[in-house]
Amino acid sequence: MKPVTFLLASALVLPATITVAPQAVSAAEDAFSKGAAILKVADERAARFPDQTYTASMEIFKGGNLRQTMIFKMSMKGLEKQFINFTAPGDVAGMKILMEDRDTIYMYSPEFQKVRRVAAHMQNQGFLGSEFTPEDMVLAKLSPSFDAELIGKTGDETKLVLKPKAGQSTSFSKLEIFIDSKVGGITRIHYFDPSGKHIRTQSREAWQPFEGTQIPTKIRMKNLKTGDETVINLSEIDVKTPVSDDLFSRRTLMRG
Repeated sequence: MKPVTFLLASALVLPATITVAPQAVSAAEDAFSKGAAILKVADERAARFPDQTYTASMEIFKGGNLRQTMIFKMSMKGLEKQFINFTAPGDVAGMKILMEDRDTIYMYSPEFQKVRRVAAHMQNQGFLGSEFTPEDMVLAKLSPSFDAELIGKTGDETKLVLKPKAGQSTSFSKLEIFIDSKVGGITRIHYFDPSGKHIRTQSREAWQPFEGTQIPTKIRMKNLKTGDETVINLSEIDVKTPVSDDLFSRRTLMRG
Protein backbone atom coordinates (compact mmCIF):
# COMPACT_ATOMS: atom_id res chain seq x y z
CA MET A 1 0.00 0.00 0.00
CA LYS A 2 1.60 3.18 -1.00
CA PRO A 3 0.62 6.58 -0.08
CA VAL A 4 1.42 9.05 -2.69
CA THR A 5 2.10 11.52 -0.05
CA PHE A 6 5.75 11.45 -0.37
CA LEU A 7 5.19 12.65 -3.89
CA LEU A 8 4.49 16.33 -3.39
CA ALA A 9 6.77 16.42 -0.41
CA SER A 10 9.81 15.19 -2.24
CA ALA A 11 8.67 16.90 -5.41
CA LEU A 12 9.29 20.28 -3.75
CA VAL A 13 12.92 19.43 -3.06
CA LEU A 14 15.18 22.10 -4.48
CA PRO A 15 18.93 22.04 -4.96
CA ALA A 16 21.08 24.79 -3.55
CA THR A 17 24.59 26.07 -3.91
CA ILE A 18 26.63 24.31 -1.26
CA THR A 19 29.72 25.96 0.17
CA VAL A 20 32.12 23.61 1.90
CA ALA A 21 34.81 25.14 4.09
CA PRO A 22 38.34 24.31 2.86
CA GLN A 23 39.90 21.52 4.87
CA ALA A 24 42.38 18.72 4.45
CA VAL A 25 40.15 15.80 3.47
CA SER A 26 40.39 12.98 0.97
CA ALA A 27 38.44 13.06 -2.27
CA ALA A 28 36.07 10.39 -0.92
CA GLU A 29 35.48 12.27 2.33
CA ASP A 30 34.85 15.45 0.37
CA ALA A 31 32.29 13.69 -1.86
CA PHE A 32 30.37 12.46 1.20
CA SER A 33 30.64 15.82 2.94
CA LYS A 34 29.23 17.67 -0.05
CA GLY A 35 26.63 14.98 -0.66
CA ALA A 36 25.38 15.20 2.93
CA ALA A 37 25.16 18.98 2.67
CA ILE A 38 23.18 18.84 -0.57
CA LEU A 39 20.80 16.21 0.80
CA LYS A 40 20.25 18.20 4.00
CA VAL A 41 19.33 21.28 1.97
CA ALA A 42 17.05 19.16 -0.21
CA ASP A 43 15.13 17.98 2.85
CA GLU A 44 14.91 21.53 4.21
CA ARG A 45 13.56 22.76 0.90
CA ALA A 46 11.04 19.91 0.78
CA ALA A 47 9.66 21.11 4.10
CA ARG A 48 9.62 24.79 3.13
CA PHE A 49 5.80 24.84 3.22
CA PRO A 50 4.66 23.85 6.75
CA ASP A 51 1.15 22.90 5.56
CA GLN A 52 0.28 21.35 2.19
CA THR A 53 -2.88 19.98 0.60
CA TYR A 54 -3.60 18.83 -2.94
CA THR A 55 -5.87 16.66 -5.05
CA ALA A 56 -4.40 13.89 -7.17
CA SER A 57 -5.38 11.27 -9.68
CA MET A 58 -3.47 7.98 -9.63
CA GLU A 59 -3.48 6.09 -12.93
CA ILE A 60 -2.43 2.43 -12.82
CA PHE A 61 -1.06 0.97 -16.07
CA LYS A 62 -0.60 -2.78 -16.57
CA GLY A 63 0.85 -4.16 -19.79
CA GLY A 64 0.74 -0.67 -21.27
CA ASN A 65 -3.01 -0.33 -20.68
CA LEU A 66 -4.76 1.93 -18.18
CA ARG A 67 -6.46 -0.41 -15.70
CA GLN A 68 -7.73 1.98 -13.03
CA THR A 69 -7.81 5.63 -12.03
CA MET A 70 -8.18 6.62 -8.38
CA ILE A 71 -8.70 10.08 -6.90
CA PHE A 72 -7.48 11.15 -3.49
CA LYS A 73 -6.90 14.23 -1.36
CA MET A 74 -3.60 14.63 0.44
CA SER A 75 -2.77 16.77 3.49
CA MET A 76 0.64 17.20 5.08
CA LYS A 77 2.14 19.00 8.04
CA GLY A 78 5.86 19.21 7.55
CA LEU A 79 7.00 15.91 6.11
CA GLU A 80 6.36 13.81 9.19
CA LYS A 81 2.54 13.93 9.30
CA GLN A 82 0.57 12.88 6.23
CA PHE A 83 -3.09 12.05 5.57
CA ILE A 84 -4.64 10.59 2.40
CA ASN A 85 -8.37 10.27 1.73
CA PHE A 86 -9.51 8.38 -1.39
CA THR A 87 -12.69 9.80 -2.93
CA ALA A 88 -13.12 7.73 -6.14
CA PRO A 89 -13.93 5.28 -7.61
CA GLY A 90 -16.61 3.75 -5.42
CA ASP A 91 -14.70 0.61 -4.45
CA VAL A 92 -11.92 2.65 -2.80
CA ALA A 93 -13.87 5.78 -1.77
CA GLY A 94 -13.51 6.31 1.96
CA MET A 95 -10.20 4.48 2.26
CA LYS A 96 -7.76 6.55 4.32
CA ILE A 97 -4.10 6.43 5.21
CA LEU A 98 -2.44 8.20 8.13
CA MET A 99 1.25 8.64 8.85
CA GLU A 100 1.64 9.92 12.40
CA ASP A 101 5.44 9.81 12.18
CA ARG A 102 8.19 7.92 10.33
CA ASP A 103 7.50 4.71 12.26
CA THR A 104 3.71 4.76 12.41
CA ILE A 105 1.36 4.29 9.44
CA TYR A 106 -2.32 3.35 9.70
CA MET A 107 -4.94 2.44 7.11
CA TYR A 108 -8.73 2.62 7.39
CA SER A 109 -10.87 0.27 5.30
CA PRO A 110 -14.48 1.45 4.81
CA GLU A 111 -15.48 -2.09 3.81
CA PHE A 112 -14.58 -3.50 7.22
CA GLN A 113 -14.79 -0.19 9.12
CA LYS A 114 -11.53 -0.97 10.84
CA VAL A 115 -8.19 0.76 11.34
CA ARG A 116 -5.05 -1.33 11.13
CA ARG A 117 -1.40 -0.48 11.45
CA VAL A 118 0.78 -1.14 8.41
CA ALA A 119 3.42 -3.63 9.54
CA ALA A 120 7.02 -2.75 8.79
CA HIS A 121 7.49 -5.83 6.59
CA MET A 122 4.51 -4.73 4.43
CA GLN A 123 5.70 -1.20 3.78
CA ASN A 124 7.53 -2.13 0.58
CA GLN A 125 4.43 -3.74 -0.98
CA GLY A 126 2.58 -2.02 -3.83
CA PHE A 127 -0.47 -0.07 -2.70
CA LEU A 128 -3.84 -0.93 -4.33
CA GLY A 129 -2.08 -2.48 -7.31
CA SER A 130 0.09 0.60 -7.88
CA GLU A 131 3.87 0.81 -8.10
CA PHE A 132 3.98 3.11 -5.05
CA THR A 133 4.48 1.73 -1.53
CA PRO A 134 4.04 2.98 2.06
CA GLU A 135 7.83 3.07 2.32
CA ASP A 136 7.85 5.85 -0.28
CA MET A 137 5.67 7.83 2.11
CA VAL A 138 8.10 7.31 4.97
CA LEU A 139 11.01 8.42 2.78
CA ALA A 140 9.61 11.89 2.10
CA LYS A 141 12.66 13.07 4.08
CA LEU A 142 15.81 11.22 3.02
CA SER A 143 18.69 12.49 5.17
CA PRO A 144 17.60 10.69 8.39
CA SER A 145 17.83 7.31 6.62
CA PHE A 146 20.61 7.69 4.05
CA ASP A 147 24.22 8.81 3.72
CA ALA A 148 24.78 10.73 0.51
CA GLU A 149 27.75 10.73 -1.85
CA LEU A 150 28.15 13.41 -4.50
CA ILE A 151 28.94 11.56 -7.74
CA GLY A 152 29.24 14.53 -10.05
CA LYS A 153 27.52 16.91 -12.41
CA THR A 154 26.69 16.52 -16.10
CA GLY A 155 25.34 19.67 -17.70
CA ASP A 156 22.51 20.91 -15.48
CA GLU A 157 22.16 17.61 -13.64
CA THR A 158 23.76 16.67 -10.31
CA LYS A 159 23.83 13.04 -9.19
CA LEU A 160 23.89 11.72 -5.61
CA VAL A 161 24.09 8.10 -4.47
CA LEU A 162 22.31 7.41 -1.17
CA LYS A 163 23.05 4.35 0.99
CA PRO A 164 21.23 3.39 4.20
CA LYS A 165 22.76 4.61 7.43
CA ALA A 166 23.84 2.04 9.99
CA GLY A 167 20.84 0.77 11.93
CA GLN A 168 18.27 2.11 9.46
CA SER A 169 15.61 -0.27 8.19
CA THR A 170 14.95 0.06 4.45
CA SER A 171 14.29 -2.34 1.60
CA PHE A 172 16.72 -0.50 -0.66
CA SER A 173 20.46 -1.12 -0.92
CA LYS A 174 20.83 2.34 -2.41
CA LEU A 175 19.07 5.16 -4.23
CA GLU A 176 20.36 7.35 -7.03
CA ILE A 177 18.85 10.83 -7.19
CA PHE A 178 19.24 13.37 -9.99
CA ILE A 179 18.78 17.11 -9.40
CA ASP A 180 18.23 19.40 -12.39
CA SER A 181 19.22 23.03 -11.85
CA LYS A 182 16.92 24.18 -14.67
CA VAL A 183 13.82 23.28 -12.68
CA GLY A 184 15.39 23.41 -9.24
CA GLY A 185 14.48 19.96 -8.03
CA ILE A 186 14.83 16.19 -8.18
CA THR A 187 13.76 14.88 -11.58
CA ARG A 188 14.55 11.16 -11.15
CA ILE A 189 15.06 8.58 -8.41
CA HIS A 190 16.45 5.10 -9.08
CA TYR A 191 15.66 2.40 -6.50
CA PHE A 192 17.95 -0.63 -5.98
CA ASP A 193 16.95 -3.84 -4.20
CA PRO A 194 19.17 -5.62 -1.60
CA SER A 195 21.02 -7.49 -4.39
CA GLY A 196 21.94 -4.18 -6.03
CA LYS A 197 19.50 -4.49 -8.94
CA HIS A 198 17.80 -1.37 -10.26
CA ILE A 199 14.10 -2.22 -9.77
CA ARG A 200 12.10 1.03 -10.01
CA THR A 201 12.46 4.51 -11.46
CA GLN A 202 10.52 7.55 -10.35
CA SER A 203 10.32 10.44 -12.84
CA ARG A 204 9.01 13.91 -12.05
CA GLU A 205 7.54 15.74 -15.02
CA ALA A 206 5.31 18.62 -16.13
CA TRP A 207 7.09 21.19 -13.95
CA GLN A 208 5.05 24.34 -13.29
CA PRO A 209 5.83 27.67 -11.56
CA PHE A 210 4.46 27.70 -8.02
CA GLU A 211 4.89 30.18 -5.15
CA GLY A 212 8.25 31.45 -6.39
CA THR A 213 9.62 28.03 -7.32
CA GLN A 214 8.77 25.15 -9.68
CA ILE A 215 7.16 21.83 -8.86
CA PRO A 216 6.39 18.71 -10.91
CA THR A 217 2.68 18.08 -11.40
CA LYS A 218 3.15 14.57 -12.80
CA ILE A 219 5.02 11.80 -10.93
CA ARG A 220 5.65 8.53 -12.73
CA MET A 221 6.81 5.31 -11.02
CA LYS A 222 7.93 2.47 -13.30
CA ASN A 223 8.56 -1.13 -12.33
CA LEU A 224 11.58 -2.18 -14.40
CA LYS A 225 10.87 -5.90 -13.96
CA THR A 226 7.28 -5.88 -15.24
CA GLY A 227 7.23 -2.68 -17.26
CA ASP A 228 4.09 -1.59 -15.38
CA GLU A 229 3.83 1.97 -14.15
CA THR A 230 1.71 4.28 -12.05
CA VAL A 231 1.25 7.98 -12.82
CA ILE A 232 0.09 10.58 -10.30
CA ASN A 233 -1.19 13.95 -11.52
CA LEU A 234 -1.38 16.77 -8.95
CA SER A 235 -3.91 19.60 -8.93
CA GLU A 236 -5.50 22.11 -6.53
CA ILE A 237 -2.22 22.54 -4.65
CA ASP A 238 -2.59 24.72 -1.55
CA VAL A 239 0.25 25.71 0.79
CA LYS A 240 -1.43 28.71 2.42
CA THR A 241 -4.38 27.18 4.26
CA PRO A 242 -3.38 25.83 7.71
CA VAL A 243 -3.86 22.11 8.27
CA SER A 244 -5.19 21.22 11.71
CA ASP A 245 -3.14 18.90 13.91
CA ASP A 246 -6.40 17.13 14.75
CA LEU A 247 -6.50 15.70 11.22
CA PHE A 248 -3.55 13.42 11.96
CA SER A 249 -5.22 11.09 14.44
CA ARG A 250 -6.76 7.62 14.41
CA ARG A 251 -10.10 9.18 15.36
CA THR A 252 -10.09 11.03 12.04
CA LEU A 253 -9.60 7.76 10.18
CA MET A 254 -12.90 6.45 11.59
CA ARG A 255 -14.94 9.46 10.55
CA GLY A 256 -17.07 9.33 7.44
